[in-house]
Amino acid sequence: MAVDKKFEIVKHEGYRFIGKTVYARAFGKSEKVFDALWGYDDWLFGNLDNMKEHATEEIHNATLMTWDKYDDKNCLLGYTRGRFMKSDAPVPSDMDYIDIPEGYIAKWAGSCDGYPEMYVRDKVAQTGEYEPATHIFMGELFPKDENGNMLFEFFLACTKKG
Repeated sequence: MAVDKKFEIVKHEGYRFIGKTVYARAFGKSEKVFDALWGYDDWLFGNLDNMKEHATEEIHNATLMTWDKYDDKNCLLGYTRGRFMKSDAPVPSDMDYIDIPEGYIAKWAGSCDGYPEMYVRDKVAQTGEYEPATHIFMGELFPKDENGNMLFEFFLACTKKG
């Protein structure tokens, strides 16, 4: 069972995702490794909040998952906690970045049984116009509601067919 609160595919001009990155074996017990980054939120987002001139319309804290170091031997998944910034944004010392070229992002909010990645991949494929591209990147956004409660949204890269 799934409930969609939002689903959209948007074109973007390109970003520099700035934050802190760790790599751990995918498909295993890597949650503790990834969770450790959440302890740096005050430092991380405090520094990014000071870069207002480099902010994008995507103002929410996020995690970006990438497969750039994945191979059959190590199966490494990149997990970067940070924010989407303008493509020419400077990178603060002690932070990492991933340049994201112009493209499309599918954004979804709601609830579903199982993994949001699989559900959103299917929704993208069902459009008939786009293909999911989780091999490029995928991730989670954490906007806050009017009471300051953290919400959850899922996003993934997609490509236009044809």
